[in-house]
Amino acid sequence: MDVKPGRRRYSSALRDEQAEATRTRILEALVRTMAAGVAGLSIPAVAREADVSIPTIYRHFGSKQGLIKALNPYVVEKGGLSPAMPRSVEDLGPSVRGLFRNLEAMDLTLREAMASELGNEARRAMMPERLVMVRDYVGRLAPDLPDAELARLADVTLILMSSAGFRAYKDYLGLGPDTSASLVTWAIKTLLEGARRAEEGST
Repeated sequence: MDVKPGRRRYSSALRDEQAEATRTRILEALVRTMAAGVAGLSIPAVAREADVSIPTIYRHFGSKQGLIKALNPYVVEKGGLSPAMPRSVEDLGPSVRGLFRNLEAMDLTLREAMASELGNEARRAMMPERLVMVRDYVGRLAPDLPDAELARLADVTLILMSSAGFRAYKDYLGLGPDTSASLVTWAIKTLLEGARRAEEGST
């Protein structure tokens, strides 16, 4: 009687491991397909690249939108693009520096995939979730500011810390990840101080 439950647990764990490996293989194939310049999302093309059947993709992701939605968390994890949330202004610099260093070191295929139109679509799909995260982020740095000011600061912070922003610092200003991080840290701190002064002046 004790053996069967153990077997079921083992089989379940093995199935979970196999399912996760298949999901990863499909996402890796999607990234390669995107990097190759395929316009839009072609499930048959991804299936061929991953060496799985089309029904297997739908079984693991449910739909095209499900596959796109899974792409951004995969890229964030693979690229190390989820910085440690700062709990104080002093933590801000190391957090931004770590993010930009990881962006600089990102695998070329992954970078090309996320620069594609489908990569942009995946980012847009995740934008509401990212905004919530950044608003929480900014709220930790300036808990004394009103919600309207925190929302505006979060919107600007999102852009300052984005991969597109980092590319602009590199391409337009010739800055590396550490110098870019110092610039962004200075800008965010300056915005926070300005918002605080404006709030104090209005009371």
